[in-house]
Amino acid sequence: MVTIFKKAKDLIWACSKRHKWHHPVIHRRKLTKNPPSLILPLLCGHVKGKLSCPPELTIVLVHNYEYEPIMEKSLRYVGIENFSVLRPPIYGPWVHTVKVSAILNYLKSGACKTEYLLYCDSDDVVLRDDPRKAIRYLQEENCELLFSRTKSRSIYKFIPHHVRAWTDQIAKENGYPGWYINAGVFVARTAFLGEVLEAAMVYVTEDDLPGTELGRLKRNGTINKLLSDFPKGCGCDQTLFRILHPRFYPRMKLDYKGRLALR
Repeated sequence: MVTIFKKAKDLIWACSKRHKWHHPVIHRRKLTKNPPSLILPLLCGHVKGKLSCPPELTIVLVHNYEYEPIMEKSLRYVGIENFSVLRPPIYGPWVHTVKVSAILNYLKSGACKTEYLLYCDSDDVVLRDDPRKAIRYLQEENCELLFSRTKSRSIYKFIPHHVRAWTDQIAKENGYPGWYINAGVFVARTAFLGEVLEAAMVYVTEDDLPGTELGRLKRNGTINKLLSDFPKGCGCDQTLFRILHPRFYPRMKLDYKGRLALR
């Protein structure tokens, strides 16, 4: 009963706020995990069948679902059919870092012909406005890779202290303390994204931790005890991007203003 009440409250809140949202992407699980038949008209109804993907942008998803996840449904709902779905072979539990290798292999193959790439997680994200906005925000931030933002910071307990200190200082200097990289949504110049993914691959192994195991070890605070070369083998793409942030800044930035995605 409590869960049903909370879901209803979240939906009522979204209904009252949606007209003020100008984000091209919604990445808020308490909304996007609702049935597509309910959430797509609520969040995307105003642009049903009206959007298109600009020729200079490729929208990329990475998953191995046997069904069509919410992000794919939202793209088709708003009228976008020309997007790329990468399906890396997975023979066990899902490992988040397969996104790194899958996108990098895609870029190396030459299949991506566009100057820009917009990546969105498949199972808890919807597109609700013109994807051209993502390119505009990237350009206005004067960078080549722009990540969406989140308040989640638990993994920083295991990341080297100087990285956390630098991250907090940069956020403070920008006037948005307490915000961190969210790897679920990002827009990039394709060529530069390849550089960052190559750097991330240094930490990717064939035995990377599955997402469920990573979560358990985070809660137990035992990641470092299991992985002596952490973050190598951690299986968390978000962790890798956060560690690489100081190296690639200011070409790689965080969307402190929160314009790219509602999180």
